[in-house]
Amino acid sequence: MPLKNVYFIPMIIVPLVFVTILWYGIAWNLYLSVTSYSVYNPRFEFVGFKTYEDLFKFRGGEFVIAIVNTIIWAALLVLLGNLVGLLIATAIFQFESSKIRSGLISFFIYPLAISLVASGVIWRWLFDSIKGFNVYLTKLGLSEIQWLSGYNALWSLIGVSVWIYGGFIALLYLAAFYNIPRDVIDSALVDGADALTLMVKIVIPHSKLGLLLGTIFSLLFALQMFDLPYSVLFTNPFTMTIVIYMYNMFAYMIVNISAAACIFLIAMSAVIVIPYATYGIRKWILKVI
Repeated sequence: MPLKNVYFIPMIIVPLVFVTILWYGIAWNLYLSVTSYSVYNPRFEFVGFKTYEDLFKFRGGEFVIAIVNTIIWAALLVLLGNLVGLLIATAIFQFESSKIRSGLISFFIYPLAISLVASGVIWRWLFDSIKGFNVYLTKLGLSEIQWLSGYNALWSLIGVSVWIYGGFIALLYLAAFYNIPRDVIDSALVDGADALTLMVKIVIPHSKLGLLLGTIFSLLFALQMFDLPYSVLFTNPFTMTIVIYMYNMFAYMIVNISAAACIFLIAMSAVIVIPYATYGIRKWILKVI
């Protein structure tokens, strides 16, 4: 074997080990999901797809609620996250000073640097009906808002997730903005285009990759949502996601139901995210080449 190829062996082995562990975990969950193994029946009895039927009926159909909450969260995070990210990126792009741009990027990306649990605790206090935003609403003569009551809790936490990830999505749009050929922008400026026309007709239409990546990451963040809603309201049904449901079933030692929920989430991610992500990566590679 040529000496130069020896150095590539660790680069191949290490990812191979991690991929093997990943697929082993998926296979083990798949096996558990077709058994009756739980605290009620601690034996590995094969039951086939009966576990998946029970998944949608168990405890009054909580899993269906978790699916609906997750889909709503994903849809709104994609929509609002891209909108907020695009607006932030457009505003930052207007500044000529690199120092101002760097400062603004750091400011908007900072929420992502805070752990989701810490963000959840902070916003739990801000949404408090006595000590939070309502204090200022009453001082202004406005009615109090029950931020964490009923489905208000879901809308409130979706808003928090947009606050957390909006800066990151803005960073993706900025990267797309800066990849636009400078001569295209200069030609538009020579033709008399103002800042608004430049952004609307040239910069934003040439930033489809930012939209693509922003959508992919927003979907991934939403499908994995656990820390934020759990740290604010624990297992509240109005903010329960698929991951929270899966965790609850595992904590209650209802292992087969938890494993079935896990496989459902993996399948859902594969169907929704993987084709979109593959398309995005292919477009990005072709653009770089």
